[in-house]
Amino acid sequence: MSNKHTYNSKTTVDTYRAANDLLGPEKTIIRLFDDRWQDWRLLDIGIGTGRTTRYFAPLVKEYVGFDYAEAMVEACKEAFPNLGEHVAIQLGDARSMPEFETGYFDFIFFSFNGLDSISHEDRVRALKEMKRVGRKGGFMFFSSHNLQYIPNLYKIRHNYNIRYFAYQCYRYCMLLYHNGLPKKYKNLDYAILKDGPQRFNLDNYYVKPAAMVAQLKDLGFKNIRVFPSKSIGEIDLTDLDKVDQHGWLHYLCEI
Repeated sequence: MSNKHTYNSKTTVDTYRAANDLLGPEKTIIRLFDDRWQDWRLLDIGIGTGRTTRYFAPLVKEYVGFDYAEAMVEACKEAFPNLGEHVAIQLGDARSMPEFETGYFDFIFFSFNGLDSISHEDRVRALKEMKRVGRKGGFMFFSSHNLQYIPNLYKIRHNYNIRYFAYQCYRYCMLLYHNGLPKKYKNLDYAILKDGPQRFNLDNYYVKPAAMVAQLKDLGFKNIRVFPSKSIGEIDLTDLDKVDQHGWLHYLCEI
């Protein structure tokens, strides 16, 4: 499972440059820790071209943003050349972060489903490494695709725009070609799909919300909270098996 080449492409970088706004749960997180940011060291993983950098870097005592795609790092540096001496933008890989001391960061952030770009085994490695570099009592916040949403990917929505309808038909056929029928994923805890972004060149990890929470608990994370993909609100952990209307979810955990 290798997506790095796609993330380094000019087309992908340009797509990320066009995304500038925070999502609802990200705004919630800023408000939730409003009185703490100024005292915290923040590690922002998978920064892309800096969508989250523009909002979080000014808030904290120390900000380190990195990405494993060289083109993304260069684009972010170009976009934010003067954020201050407390900001570092650099290459990095969540699966191995020997450059950071154990327990160094107060808050670790991996946005926009960046964690879903690697295999299951590497994902576990990354989560363990994120836990290592975070201080005890600190926080980790990330988003991940929702396996229970998969049937919605295949729906063809009615629209009087013929070009939009044609695109939906094309997308449906490509989903079938790359992934098969959606029912094959019903009894799985996680799966890898080519789901459409970047012309079906990306492999994305989808996981059942309850399985994701169980995975986090097994790794030693505590006080796990779940938020919807884009809207404001919080999801009750007892209702996770019913959550199928959100394409991805945000997870906040105590380290």
